[in-house]
Amino acid sequence: MKRLKSFDYRDVKLMNGRMQECLNEMMIFYMGISNDDILKYMRNDAGLEAPGNSFQGWYLKSRGTSLIGQWISAFARMYAVTGNEDCRKKAIYLAEEFWRCYELLKDTPKKLLHERSFYAFEKLLQAHCDLHIYCNYKKAADKIPWMVDFAVTQIGKENIFGDNGTEWYTMSESLYTAYEIFGLEEAKEAAEIWEYREFWDLFYCNLDPFSKKPKAGLYSEFCHAYSHTNSFNSCAKAYEIKQDPYYLKALRSFYDFMMETEVMATGGFGPNFEHLMPKHRIIDALRTGHDSFETQCGSYAAYRLIKYLTRFTGEPQFGNWGERLLWNATLSTIPMTEDGKVIYYSDYNMYGASKINRQDSWTCCTGTRPLAVIEIPRMLYYTDDEDLFVSQYASSELHWERAGQIITVIQQTSFPETDTSELFLKMKGPEQFAVRLRMPDWLAGKMEVIINGIPISAMVDKEGWLTVEREWKDKDHMVLRLPMKVWMHAFDTEKNGPNAFLYGPVVLAADYTGIQTPNDWMDVRRLVPKMKPTGKPLHYKVEGREDLSFKPFYEYKEYERYFLYHDTSAHVGRNR
Repeated sequence: MKRLKSFDYRDVKLMNGRMQECLNEMMIFYMGISNDDILKYMRNDAGLEAPGNSFQGWYLKSRGTSLIGQWISAFARMYAVTGNEDCRKKAIYLAEEFWRCYELLKDTPKKLLHERSFYAFEKLLQAHCDLHIYCNYKKAADKIPWMVDFAVTQIGKENIFGDNGTEWYTMSESLYTAYEIFGLEEAKEAAEIWEYREFWDLFYCNLDPFSKKPKAGLYSEFCHAYSHTNSFNSCAKAYEIKQDPYYLKALRSFYDFMMETEVMATGGFGPNFEHLMPKHRIIDALRTGHDSFETQCGSYAAYRLIKYLTRFTGEPQFGNWGERLLWNATLSTIPMTEDGKVIYYSDYNMYGASKINRQDSWTCCTGTRPLAVIEIPRMLYYTDDEDLFVSQYASSELHWERAGQIITVIQQTSFPETDTSELFLKMKGPEQFAVRLRMPDWLAGKMEVIINGIPISAMVDKEGWLTVEREWKDKDHMVLRLPMKVWMHAFDTEKNGPNAFLYGPVVLAADYTGIQTPNDWMDVRRLVPKMKPTGKPLHYKVEGREDLSFKPFYEYKEYERYFLYHDTSAHVGRNR
């Protein structure tokens, strides 16, 4: 089994395209949030001078503690991506001010960390790991042992199954990370306290995932989708540290469950108050609800899970899920508002949907939004120190240190609006290695490779990567062609529905101006041959219909009505 490594934030730079635009927009927004606004409630509670605006919504409830850890991590990672000293200063300043307020409040009823601070603590611990790695913040190394001791001595150990009110079962990942970085045995021992074996066992033993019901938490008929998916990042980190095959088997089994039962055309999962549910309940939720996918949190959890699985197994297929989420979730999110409103739920309702920022301000998704976006560069490439693995097709520049020299790989593409991507190599001297390419699951034909103008026959390796192994030289140029077409997805393959339409990895949502839904007036399962390009990339008109057209889901703006899924599993409309 080939073990891979992710490249760091510093190694990959996004270039012209939607991904770069998304990253830049996010960084401008979050760097524009005033430190005084972020710290106002904490300073006020601590009796300090507290200038700034009073954030409302969820921020008021937590006094900022539920978000500050994620934001410190985000600013530290922004510094790693950009080298902008302002990002580093912001991350460190927020950390120091948090601890100043903490000391003043630690013996009061308004203390910033307490026995139920699972969520805030875990984010804050990861933030200090990021401060140490990316910002060279010396005080982080001093705080980590104290934080580990706090977890062991102060935070509760009830560990109730399914309790998404605390999300205790996500604690282990950051604790294992602290052990990995600082070598603290206490952190490893603490991580084991919060391992979620009761849930992971269901997948390790191939049991019915719905056989156990949550015993505590909110909306607890089924397990909370985001946090239970996120718990497997702790499972993955446990495997990375301990190499116990239990964890990898459970992890792979959970991934298979998600692909077979939960994941929709967009890559999203967990509708109806964020539940992992049987297929028939998900289909019901697509009929009745507008809370189809907790977009920011769910994407961030999935991106990390995908990276772990790709690294551990050396297999390419996990990138297919990441690709769907990149284009149909992260890049399909409308801009946030200045008062902290974000797309919390993506809406896939089969009877009409639209994109709307959640009316509650500063929700948990405003914490994970920057983390999900800044993860994009790390989704693109992997290495095993010998070969290069290309997982995503996006304009980018990679700096790869291999065998003592820096190899620069520049990828230029308008994918998915075009079906080609070009790779240019810059290197001092010739090197023998393989470039291994993910073959997407939506390919409409054989993937083609052209090197320096000459078509070549590439082999597929045992893990499933399309492989080109040769002696590479400076200025070598590779052209990839990834044949694409419009195709129809069925969420339930046995029922052949509900259905959605995609071009390659991109979901095409319907702009329909007729009455009821498209499926009430035509058999949408027969639409693919009738969908004709309009001349604008990924836009389609339908033969014989003036009231129906399709365009990429990522192009829809706020309040624009669309139909993403079509309720063909309930009925098929008259064929007109």
